[in-house]
Amino acid sequence: MNSIDTSNSNSLIGSSNLLIAAIAWGGMYGVSQTALQYLDPYSMTSIRYGCGALIFCLMLWLKEGRSAFRYDGQFLRLWLYGSCGFCGFSILLFHGLRHAPAEHGAVIASLMPLISALISWITQGKRPNGATLLCTLVAIAGVILVISRGDIANLLQLQTIKGDLMIIIGVTCWVIFSMGISQLPDWSSSRYTALSCSAGLITILCANTVASFIGVSVLPTLERITPVLFEIGYLILAAGVLAVSCWSNGVARMGALNSLLFMNMIPVAAFAIAALQGKAIDPMEIYGMALVITALVANNVLPRIQRADRVAPASSR
Repeated sequence: MNSIDTSNSNSLIGSSNLLIAAIAWGGMYGVSQTALQYLDPYSMTSIRYGCGALIFCLMLWLKEGRSAFRYDGQFLRLWLYGSCGFCGFSILLFHGLRHAPAEHGAVIASLMPLISALISWITQGKRPNGATLLCTLVAIAGVILVISRGDIANLLQLQTIKGDLMIIIGVTCWVIFSMGISQLPDWSSSRYTALSCSAGLITILCANTVASFIGVSVLPTLERITPVLFEIGYLILAAGVLAVSCWSNGVARMGALNSLLFMNMIPVAAFAIAALQGKAIDPMEIYGMALVITALVANNVLPRIQRADRVAPASSR
């Protein structure tokens, strides 16, 4: 009985953590668009991950001590992954949100599991099974429906879709970063996140310096930061530290496969927030989101059914 209670408790805590993370990430896109009215993508990225790196390092020090801050010859690897995940993802996402609705960003972000499968196929030759490929095609159709709002002619206009394209590339950068932890199996997720964020911060600051020099970025002043202090705090604490911590805890309790189901809540949260704010949502965007969510759920459920079918004949023998 105790083991059942413990299992139920773990599931409840894990589900709660994953739900908090997904909702926090779902709200990130609308919050980012508000902050972008006062700050440029480079300054926002520097502020977000400058503070984020300090907090991640403090958490690592409290959890694992000073010895965890050694790079052990992995600095170049972590710099590359950190630059890709924290610099590439954030700057491209913020640039994209200047041109695309926040809800589009959330729908695209929910594709991470399928993008991960495609990257594994390209880089490691791990061909997805037929079900995953079918789910990927359905999800892509859903994203096209969201981006085009049902009018395919919109896809031929770069001005219309350039924001969405930037977000797609940015999300792919984050997937590559997320896959990097598998290259360091002896490292905790806290150590990987803190040290890669610290290394990637070098690239962020260099990008911000170059952007300022050529005139596409302006150093933030108190007059620019003060009106969006809440938004900046949300990006750093809620969508950054809280969401990452809750997600890591949830995955540890629920497993990676179960956790991926909660990615569906990111676009749902984003669309719900948009509706509460009184934004007009095109029905085609809703249909597209439904297609993406259906594909993600199917991609998660079908492997379970296939495993159950293989186990059943074996257990009957």
